[in-house]
Amino acid sequence: MADLRAELVARIAERAAGQPVFLLGIAGGVAAGKSTLARTLADGLEAADLSVQIVATDGFLKPNAVLEAAGLGMKKGFPETYDSEALHAFLDALAAGLRAEIPVYSHVTYDILPGETRPVEASGVVIVEGINVLQTAEARARFALSLYVDADPVDAKSWYLARLHGIIAADPDSFFARLDAERRDAMFEAAWTHLNLVNLHEHIAPTMAFADVVVLKGSDHAVQGLRWR
Repeated sequence: MADLRAELVARIAERAAGQPVFLLGIAGGVAAGKSTLARTLADGLEAADLSVQIVATDGFLKPNAVLEAAGLGMKKGFPETYDSEALHAFLDALAAGLRAEIPVYSHVTYDILPGETRPVEASGVVIVEGINVLQTAEARARFALSLYVDADPVDAKSWYLARLHGIIAADPDSFFARLDAERRDAMFEAAWTHLNLVNLHEHIAPTMAFADVVVLKGSDHAVQGLRWR
């Protein structure tokens, strides 16, 4: 609902006003709508004359070659597949008022782009979104405000599949576009059931308890409610 989004933007803007840098974390399951919410909040905050940058923690995933060498290729997205030390150092730098760099992750190749980084200035509101945002005490301590996006897994699965097929339609040279359709769909189903759902129940959903605000999402992606701590 528009009034709930407006309430969230207003309360964030109030807290961020006058702060040199305001770190806002957004956690939640795969395809729950973290990126969509981040963009919606950014638009509202920018309309309130605040500068905003959005960062996805996908950039802190270990490269595929490193994951494969460690036997973690089939657990991508689980806590051990992220470079948590690099994430903590990134957040520490921003909190200290220092410019930071984040590796670049491609959802087309599903891998870190070698040698590519993106600069992030320590100013205004920095929205950090990702499934692992609230999984470590070190990360949680750096956020001035943290949100958890709570969506029905049935809805999240449909959004997940739509996103993957959208990437395939947009880029016929992408990783999954080159696979046989039947094999690809079987991989998507297996990834959701044996990877994303397990990760959600074991590692992501428990972090809801650490969020300052739980954002309840409906099947139409609309915000249905806010629970403030």
